Amino acid sequence: NYELVIGENISNDYDSCRKVLEDFSKRGIYDIYYSNGCKRSDMIKLAEQYPNTTLCTIESISALWYTGKYTILSFEGSYLAGILAGLHTKTNKIGYIAPFPDSEINQGINAFALGVQRVNPNAEVLLNWTGAWNDPSKENQALHNLKALKVDVLTYQQNGDTIPSAAMNSGVYFISYNENYPQNNYYLGAVKINWMQVYRDLLKYKYSHDTSGIFTSGLAGEIVAFDMSNKISTREKVTVESAKWELKHGKLIFSGDIFDKDGIRKCSANETISLQSLSENMNWLIKGVRVVGN
Repeated sequence: NYELVIGENISNDYDSCRKVLEDFSKRGIYDIYYSNGCKRSDMIKLAEQYPNTTLCTIESISALWYTGKYTILSFEGSYLAGILAGLHTKTNKIGYIAPFPDSEINQGINAFALGVQRVNPNAEVLLNWTGAWNDPSKENQALHNLKALKVDVLTYQQNGDTIPSAAMNSGVYFISYNENYPQNNYYLGAVKINWMQVYRDLLKYKYSHDTSGIFTSGLAGEIVAFDMSNKISTREKVTVESAKWELKHGKLIFSGDIFDKDGIRKCSANETISLQSLSENMNWLIKGVRVVGN
């Protein structure tokens, strides 16, 4: 008994998000999902201005819903991607292409780097920012930059199919974002989100009696998945599957000694970084990540 009203081509800047909220409110629409990458900080400001409207920002990692939070632990998939990349590289130069620094995006980068370091402490993660979620020319340039630095495996957090096509043409192995590419000879695996189940969960969350807490779901809840190509080696597959089992049974990625790329300690041996801190304060990159392009 719901009618779905869609606003398309909405930029993720604050003014654009506010305008579509105003337009929908005037039309009597009081349950709004932003799937355009609306920033969490902007969502909080909008929620304060429109207290009678239920707002949700859908990002690859977390979603804020009214007074509570629903968090997708997609960085668990990024951690597994890092393990596979660390095992597959021959040059020890691994690439990462992402739009811009943000707590949500940094979680994926840092988890990926921790996965790499778990199996290959000699490898380095080279990060190239593009400045946009979807800019084919900048994504092509980023891949060209990384290839010139001897990167032979990469992953990314970008929309569209630019990087898989460019990686194949450049002879660079890649781990994709939300899509499988089984016909591509350089495809190794994919971090994926079960968005249908996410929306089901959010509706259940809204109509539950308690919306004040935090609900999290990742590999254990089958919200996050990590698919692997049948072209990878048995050793690679077994190592990734072993790490996947650990995560499903409670292993915490952001725990133990962790330093940022400037050598500042962010987590001690007997500590774990809280989910709130991951969501709000991860404005840093881990040791082993080097920014090579903007």
